[in-house]
Amino acid sequence: MKLLVFTFLLIMASCMKNELSPEAALKDFVDSRIGNVVSRDFVLEKVTGKMLQSFQNMSDLDFEKFADMKNIKSESFKILSKSCQSSKCFITYSISYLTKTNDKATFSSEVKKIAELVQVDNKWLIADVSNIKTYHESLEPINPLE
Repeated sequence: MKLLVFTFLLIMASCMKNELSPEAALKDFVDSRIGNVVSRDFVLEKVTGKMLQSFQNMSDLDFEKFADMKNIKSESFKILSKSCQSSKCFITYSISYLTKTNDKATFSSEVKKIAELVQVDNKWLIADVSNIKTYHESLEPINPLE
């Protein structure tokens, strides 16, 4: 019985530690967006610095375009490298996803990015994200007349 309680506490401690990591904060943000429509409040809770200012200044129409990712299906999320100091991390990661149109996959994409995360009040927040490389492959013939 003691072993069971000890194992449970160990699992809980490792999960709590993971939620406080910069990788977990980034993955949570990406996973929460893909396949969903997020609110402005949700995004503002997860960002700081330049990104916070950018989202606060964004028009409602532009934010709706950014927030609506319900036609996207995630295929993979990989952390490629990480460089951290005490309260700042730079994480290079890649995301692979499918874009669907009428429930049919029309594009396969892979994007490599660098995210800057800053620790604020014991929470890791995204301060900036820059694209390194983007690759899109059409899975269907493209009709330029549509």
